[in-house]
Amino acid sequence: MMLLLTACAGRSTTSQVSGDKSAKEDLGIQQVDRKLVKPPSTQDSAKQGIVLLEVTPVELEGTLAISGSPVVLPISQAIAERFIQDGYPGKIALSGIDTKLGFKLFCEDKKADIVNAVRPITSEESAACAKSGVEPIGFQIAIDAVTVVVSSQNNFVPNSLTRDEMAKVFTLQKWSDVNPKWPQEPIERIIPTGSGTGGSVDLFARAILQGNASQLINAPNTKSYDFVEQLHSEALIEPYMVGFLEYSSYQQNRDKVRAIAIDRVNPFLPGYPITRPLYIYADAKAIRKRSEVEGFVNYYLTYANEESPSLGYFPVKPTVLNESKTKFLQVKGNQQLLKEAGK
Repeated sequence: MMLLLTACAGRSTTSQVSGDKSAKEDLGIQQVDRKLVKPPSTQDSAKQGIVLLEVTPVELEGTLAISGSPVVLPISQAIAERFIQDGYPGKIALSGIDTKLGFKLFCEDKKADIVNAVRPITSEESAACAKSGVEPIGFQIAIDAVTVVVSSQNNFVPNSLTRDEMAKVFTLQKWSDVNPKWPQEPIERIIPTGSGTGGSVDLFARAILQGNASQLINAPNTKSYDFVEQLHSEALIEPYMVGFLEYSSYQQNRDKVRAIAIDRVNPFLPGYPITRPLYIYADAKAIRKRSEVEGFVNYYLTYANEESPSLGYFPVKPTVLNESKTKFLQVKGNQQLLKEAGK
């Protein structure tokens, strides 16, 4: 059984997942059955390289706090739900704020056990962790893509633009400035900004505008959104809009917008230029000393590639996943599995 509480306050999203049946009944929350997914067979796991020891969630206890980027939150939430459905009796609190604030909770405040991150930890954040006695260790768990979209009413922009055309679309004033055959109408841009966007603007700027994010932010007719629903609403009423969002969000709303490839490469194909690795971070000391942290990270690395595609993310290559598993085993000091893996 699963309990999922969701509350939105400002720009943050907070959920709590619990295996306590009585707590669910006391709160009057609808209980949701989730079909258990069997662990991958030994044969399937062998194809992926390193096979971690099987986790038995029912034997663990405690409370886990997961915070950081809302971009990574759906994967962590899916793993947490599965972890509890497999018997974990404790509670898992999840919040989606942003990567920077997640690291603050993790390093300085010591109120987060796991950080969802859209980038590696910075040297300043590492120093803050060291000052607090936290040993951050990162594991790449998925890949995300930023998708450029126009309104589904737009019938003049082709399904693919070059990088140069894309740069013009996001900086010039009228569509006809990009291509004289296009309407002499203002380009209505809507881009993510503020807390919780996970650095999508900077990622787009690095790939398309040679890193000049201010050129994008200060372009005429440019609006910003805090929640992706605002982009969807704009697409319904404004045929001359263009914007970008995470591929996972696009997948859930592809009836409202049309995706534009870059140099004929779609977001789900190799070579797409606007992608980023996604990470979780944990404290190496906690992995060694707290069985619930060790078990959850182990479980996460075991099932991340299985869960991420259904949520609109891309699985990491087996070699990358093996690197994460190797780091986990090194932290634990599991020499036997490292030896078997040839590490």
